[in-house]
Amino acid sequence: MEDAPDVRRHPRTVTATDTEWERIRERARAAGMQISRFICHRAAGPERRPTPGVAPEAVLARLERIETAVLVLAEVERQRLAERGEAEGWEAASRRVALRLRAERPVAGDAPP
Repeated sequence: MEDAPDVRRHPRTVTATDTEWERIRERARAAGMQISRFICHRAAGPERRPTPGVAPEAVLARLERIETAVLVLAEVERQRLAERGEAEGWEAASRRVALRLRAERPVAGDAPP
């Protein structure tokens, strides 16, 4: 979501529980954004809508193929780094990815964003 160059931003107030605010803070950090930008991006950004004319089953099948390809590539990269003695780099990258994913979508048991 981009602002027009002549649009001035104004401070706003948000009320949240400590738990909610900590979750927002973690997700913003994982997304590499300031909290206010993260909230605006998530709340006022473009809506995600299903693609017209594409059956949900077809979308799910594509996503499963993409997931398989990504997992294969990830395993190849993990092995490559291990062979070079750089396994700790893989672990650090995996932690950053997990944080990013948690920021973008809730895990089981999380309240909806």
